[in-house]
Amino acid sequence: MRKSLYTENIERRDKVQIFADIIRVSDRPTKITRILRLANIQYNTFLDCVDRLCSVGFLEKVSLDKSVRRKSRTSYRYKATKMGEEWCDLVDEIYEELKASSD
Repeated sequence: MRKSLYTENIERRDKVQIFADIIRVSDRPTKITRILRLANIQYNTFLDCVDRLCSVGFLEKVSLDKSVRRKSRTSYRYKATKMGEEWCDLVDEIYEELKASSD
């Protein structure tokens, strides 16, 4: 992971920060449970967010090989796309700028 997650903040996160955390955690093909734990979100929130992120092309569902699929309960993982990672970098810049201007 490039930067720290917004989940490490004391303040309440907005939807954009939750999206960024999901993308940041999914820098490689990642299981749902790992995303839930590291991004610190509930399953219902994840379902809402993952649909939106996949529909705009920031996140993709990656199918597993048959050999890996036998060992796993699910046949897919989630992975951030290049466009999603670039968007995440822009979000970081915007929030850093906002924080600097409020200090």
